[in-house]
Amino acid sequence: MLIIEKQPDYAQLLARQIRFAGLIPLVAVTGAGGLRKVEERRPDLILLELELTDMDGLDFVLTLRQKPEADGIPIVAMSALPHMKAKALESGCSDFLLKPIMMIDLMAHVKKFLRREVVVGGV
Repeated sequence: MLIIEKQPDYAQLLARQIRFAGLIPLVAVTGAGGLRKVEERRPDLILLELELTDMDGLDFVLTLRQKPEADGIPIVAMSALPHMKAKALESGCSDFLLKPIMMIDLMAHVKKFLRREVVVGGV
């Protein structure tokens, strides 16, 4: 699972929760870094902050959706801006989480897209 989040502390909080659930998180703090990580190791799910420092998250989605090696990877968008939900889904995101994210909601989305049991709880 790949977490793309501009705030390193928040990225680590999400990664810690993912590890607690028994999964292995990859972390990128920029869109360019996220694209590199997808090329290096095809993740089974991407958790994407839409307000990145180096590119718009929706541009990231459009770029990624053009890459054959990324075909079928679910992308769950994250934003503190509720109006971004419709834009994210129209751009090709699989789902949307409103920040701040309740960890139980995060784990429900991970379970939904990875179709496996995950531990819910922790932080």
